[in-house]
Amino acid sequence: MSPPRAGRATPRTGPHTGPHTGPGPQRHPDRLHRFFEATVARTPDAVALQDGALELSYAELDARAAQLARYLRRHGAGPGGRIGILLHRSWRTYAVLLAVLKTGAAFVPIDPAAPPDRVGYIRFDAGLDLLVTTSDLAAELDRDRLVQLDLCTAEVARLPRHPVEPVPPGADPLAYIIYTSGSSGRPKGVAVAHPSICNFVHVITRVYDVRPHDRVYQGMTISFDFSIEEIWPTFAAGATLVVGPTDSRRIGAELGEFLAGTGVTVLCCVPTLLATIPVELPALRTLLVGGEACPAGLVERWARPGRRMLNTYGPTEATVTATWGELRPGRPVTIGVPVPTYSVVILDDALREVPRGEVGEICIGGPGVAVGYVNLPEKTADRFVRHRAAPPNGDGRLYRTGDLGRIDDRGEIVYLGRADDEVKIRGHRVDLGEIESVALEHPGVESAVAALSTPADGTGEELTVYVVPAGPAHPDRAALHGLLRTRLPEYMVPGYLEVIDRLPMMPSGKVDRPKLPPPSGPRIVLSAGPVVGPATGLETRVRDVLAEVLSLEPGQVSVTADFFDELGGHSLLAARVVTLLRERAVGRTAAVRDLYDHPTVRGLAGYHEGPPRTSGLVVGHAAGTRADLRAALARLTG
Repeated sequence: MSPPRAGRATPRTGPHTGPHTGPGPQRHPDRLHRFFEATVARTPDAVALQDGALELSYAELDARAAQLARYLRRHGAGPGGRIGILLHRSWRTYAVLLAVLKTGAAFVPIDPAAPPDRVGYIRFDAGLDLLVTTSDLAAELDRDRLVQLDLCTAEVARLPRHPVEPVPPGADPLAYIIYTSGSSGRPKGVAVAHPSICNFVHVITRVYDVRPHDRVYQGMTISFDFSIEEIWPTFAAGATLVVGPTDSRRIGAELGEFLAGTGVTVLCCVPTLLATIPVELPALRTLLVGGEACPAGLVERWARPGRRMLNTYGPTEATVTATWGELRPGRPVTIGVPVPTYSVVILDDALREVPRGEVGEICIGGPGVAVGYVNLPEKTADRFVRHRAAPPNGDGRLYRTGDLGRIDDRGEIVYLGRADDEVKIRGHRVDLGEIESVALEHPGVESAVAALSTPADGTGEELTVYVVPAGPAHPDRAALHGLLRTRLPEYMVPGYLEVIDRLPMMPSGKVDRPKLPPPSGPRIVLSAGPVVGPATGLETRVRDVLAEVLSLEPGQVSVTADFFDELGGHSLLAARVVTLLRERAVGRTAAVRDLYDHPTVRGLAGYHEGPPRTSGLVVGHAAGTRADLRAALARLTG
């Protein structure tokens, strides 16, 4: 056998990939929902999902999806259509996903924590025929072409439950559109066709070795394509999907308790989330990490005999996951080799293959290459390029990821970061240009640049926006932060705002990001009015912990300020607060939900002084106002 060509990664074969993952063509369902329907035909009584106390068999979930599909068809869904899904996670989420696909339409998932402005933009840009949601989430939305599930329950329940008529041959091949961060100040939609996603599910189910007895955790928002590798391999294998909670149990010790209590055997998550789980999970046999770089320390802690720990990598534009590698203690962390049927080549700036070992841009080929960006032909032409190195099982195109990498001596891909202005924050892909474009809308800002920075106190990486004022006065920090919060998802809102005299520039005229100073000012604090000091010893101890985690002076933290809405906290910082409270024995044993329920120092201290009480946080279809729900979910998805 001839050695691999320079600049190419070689697909791995072995005992876990099985006989069906070779590069040759294989028979598999031609539309995504048919993986589920094949399992219905094979094992109709197997448990498809568990949502709290509710368990639904494959046959029952299919019947409910058929009813919803008939209802959506009556309201205009069909082949060639585009249906938005804006829902809190519950069993209905998966019924709607299946229903949309059964009508022949493509689904467009939207994060329920997204600001209304962002939801409106996606509805317009994607050209949605319908938006499926609930009345609480619809409160601030244009009511045109809305399907509110909680208002049509009885009507849907009266519809026939038998299988719907199949999608006609030659129907629109588009399966879904997922929106990611965009440099123009608006998100961009990535269109993926059924052949691409069906190929992915077919091969990845065997690579991940998902089995019928597995219980697979589903904790990602469906607007993040990481969720696809939680949901669809589970359905293809006939395993059980364990619907993750939408309250404080999504992170930290409480997530560990949930995973242990529900017997989860397969977990997919980003490394930052995994790092918050303090307990061992003996039932866990497969652990998939992706979405951001995985620290070696997590491998040392979680990889062990009897458990496979896999590192996955892939942009939305290449259909979920393009490479995989097994992580073992004591070995370098790489992103592995291409998933079967995928290919990876490393190219230079002139799109020439570089010699093995040299650094270049990671480019992906094969049937996973997406259709392109919605309504962005120039952007599509720039990132999806025809190239002689494209494999024969694709359409002759490579997707230029913008990621830098090289092939090591073992033929594995070493990820070396971004070549452009895109970063990863808590697993989310963020185009810094989108933050900058929104900041520039403020009249007091002349120029702006966003960066992923490490604050001067050495705490973890945070998004920072650096602004040059348009006049002698500094821009109103609260107004600028309010603009960013209104226009951007919570995970994209910077934690620090630094005002500088001028931006450091390179001779090329580009901003020299490495020369931007680390944020030295305090975290953005929006607390109005005077700082209220602690009145008790317990309030003082709780305040000191919050100040330490937030990198603030204790005197800056008012005991009446909201940890999330006023002090700039998010879910990962909440987990750190709870860890310190436990380590220092401050009050009763703290849980993350305590901080969600009592987000001020005074409220948290008062809760811990009193007798144990039941958590009051409710997140669901009928819980609170639209603003309350969005704030709660933004905190949880952080």
